[in-house]
Amino acid sequence: MKAIYNKIKIAVVVLGIALFAVSCNPETQTMGDAGQTLVKMLPSGFKLIPFDAKAVAQSAIVMEVRRDVHSEEALNSATTVILQKDDALLDAYNEENETSFEPLPTSLATTNPAAAADGKLTLEFAAGEFSKSIVVSVPDATKFDFAKQYGLAYKLVSVSGTGVKSLAVGDEIVVQVGVKNQYDGIYEVTALSPMLDVLNATLTGYYPFVYVLETTGAHSCLCFDKDIWADYMHPITSGTSVSGYGSFGLEVFFDPSGSGEIIEVRNPWGNPPGNTRMPVIDPSGVNAWDPATKDIQFKYWMIQPSLVPAAPYIRTYFDEYWAYQGPR
Repeated sequence: MKAIYNKIKIAVVVLGIALFAVSCNPETQTMGDAGQTLVKMLPSGFKLIPFDAKAVAQSAIVMEVRRDVHSEEALNSATTVILQKDDALLDAYNEENETSFEPLPTSLATTNPAAAADGKLTLEFAAGEFSKSIVVSVPDATKFDFAKQYGLAYKLVSVSGTGVKSLAVGDEIVVQVGVKNQYDGIYEVTALSPMLDVLNATLTGYYPFVYVLETTGAHSCLCFDKDIWADYMHPITSGTSVSGYGSFGLEVFFDPSGSGEIIEVRNPWGNPPGNTRMPVIDPSGVNAWDPATKDIQFKYWMIQPSLVPAAPYIRTYFDEYWAYQGPR
C-alpha cells in the first residue's frame, strides 16, 4: 500500500513540474505588420464631403494615403501606390446601402491627381515623403443637380517598392460629394401656439419632432420627418394616435439676398397634389432663419380647397419654432 502511495506522489510531482515548465514557456506570437512600412488609406469605408452652395471655387481632401515607416532607411526609399477609381464599387455600395450615388461628372468637379483613362491613379512617394492627398475641386457648386447624389469610389490596388498594404484598415472608400446651403441641418420642431384643424378637432399637433432640412438649391430645403414617418411629411396626432396628412410636406425657400426670410413654400408631393393640400406662408409670423442661432420661426397654413370651399381655403394653422441641432 505504501509503495502504491509513493508512486502516486511521484507521478503528481512530475506532472506538476511539467505543468510549471509549460506555463513558463513564452506564448507564440506572429510578427503581423511589425517591422514593415505600412501603406494605408485614411479614411476608409465612407466619407461625406459637403460643399457650400456657392458659385465660388472650393476644394476638399477626399482621402490621404500614408506610409508609416519603421526606419529612417525606409523613409528615404521610394514607394509606388496604385489606386483604382472604381464605379463598380459605387454600384455595390448602392446595392448594399439602398443609396443612389452616381459617378461625379468631371463637368462638376475634378480630382488632383486625376485618374488615367483606365481609372488607375499612381502615387509616387519619393525619399522623405510619408503622405499624399487626393483633392476634389468644385468650381461652381450651384451647378450641381440637387435632385441627384454624386459619389467617388477608390480601391487601393497595389504597393511596390518599400512597403505593404496595412492589414489594420480597409482598402476601399466611397465618398459622397454633395452641396449644402447654410440652412441645411437637423432641427427640433416645437409649437409656438397649438396646431388647429378647423375640419377635425381630434387632429392636433405632434411635438416635438425632428426635421432634417436637405438642400435642394442654393436657397431651398426639403423638410424630412426623420423619426415618425421617415418621409417628407408633417407628423400630427389623431386622438391618442400618431398620424399625418397624406401628400403634404414642406419645401422651404429663403431670400437669395441672405436675409433669412422665408419667401416661398411648396409641397414636395405636388403643387398642388391630387388632394389639393398646399402649404402657404402666414404673413403674420416671423417666418425667417436667424443667422446668429440658425433657428427658424415659421407660421404657415395648410389649405385644402377641395374640402374648404371659401377663400383662403385654410384648413390647418401651424406656428412653429425650429431649433437648430447641428449638421446632418
